[in-house]
Amino acid sequence: MKLSSHDMLKRRFVAFALLQAFLLCLAIFLSINYFGSAIWEKRDAVGLILASPKDAPGWPREMAQGLQKACNERSFNLYIEDNVNSDDNSLARVTENLVNKGVKKIFLANPGYQHNLEAIARRYPQVEFYANSVGETISDRMFNYSMRYYEVRYLAGMLAGLHSQTGIVGYLAPFPALETRQDVNAFALGVLKVRPEARILVQWTGQWISPEKENKALYILKHEGADVITYFAASQHPAQEAAALGLDYIDFHGAGLKTPPHCLASIETNWQQVYGKLLHINGHKTANKVYWQGILDDVITLRLAPNLSPREEALVLRARQELLQGYPVFSGNIVDRDGHVRCQEGEVIANNSLREKMDWLVKGVEIIETR
Repeated sequence: MKLSSHDMLKRRFVAFALLQAFLLCLAIFLSINYFGSAIWEKRDAVGLILASPKDAPGWPREMAQGLQKACNERSFNLYIEDNVNSDDNSLARVTENLVNKGVKKIFLANPGYQHNLEAIARRYPQVEFYANSVGETISDRMFNYSMRYYEVRYLAGMLAGLHSQTGIVGYLAPFPALETRQDVNAFALGVLKVRPEARILVQWTGQWISPEKENKALYILKHEGADVITYFAASQHPAQEAAALGLDYIDFHGAGLKTPPHCLASIETNWQQVYGKLLHINGHKTANKVYWQGILDDVITLRLAPNLSPREEALVLRARQELLQGYPVFSGNIVDRDGHVRCQEGEVIANNSLREKMDWLVKGVEIIETR
């Protein structure tokens, strides 16, 4: 059947419209793949180096997600290198990879990395390196960042002391490093504030992540009579194991309150805000190399479980309000395990001493040796 001139014109119009749509889609595709990728490559780039898988529950995942959100706010590219061993040449290799991608700021999650970073930092003077530690400033070529976790550890200690039925509380941590002792001492001061006769048992695991050693440490703490524990570790495994053992615990990671009923509270870090501030820094124009943020900066908090007793909740919230009003945790009469007076009534331990000189533990802390 012969088409009329009207039908022929209609078909030509449809074909022309389809051709236009195809060409438009092709142009968009080419723009995204060529011009878009060029724009992406020209964006400022940031790197994060993790010792664990970036999706591992706990510290690694929380840091990675927080930095990603901070980068998204500023249209920065983020490149993550995970499972990086700090004891071999892996750090140098992944740093070179990041630099080749145009990274100008590199954040290190593991506090142990900075000991191997001096030589690497000398090779890349155009790159700003941020070591996750303020206790040991290894080089003036690096920035140091961390949280004043001792503030929330103090609150956690109060809660543990109030909640314990045995008067014995446990603390699991990897190493007796400066910042770890700082946190243990603050926790102990919190416990003793509400329960002067309490015992604070500390068990070192020797590693940031070691389910086997963490399980053994928790078993020992329970065997010694501890019924409330807290911990400092990269993963959330100690919390899960504590619950399995029937121990009440204060979590070090934000997801803790999702696992009732044994979780009393969780220490939460707003990594998006932490990294947002660090991304704003122009390292070539600032002389400040140490960034130590805390409760007053609204980057850390102790989030309480809803099933606490009214007394527990009231006393912890009141203490938190005192911290917000400037109450210094390390103040007043403080004696160490050897009987030495570290602070007297009316005195406050200075910031530099907290960061660099806390090589002692508060009286009342007991180190439980692994048998």
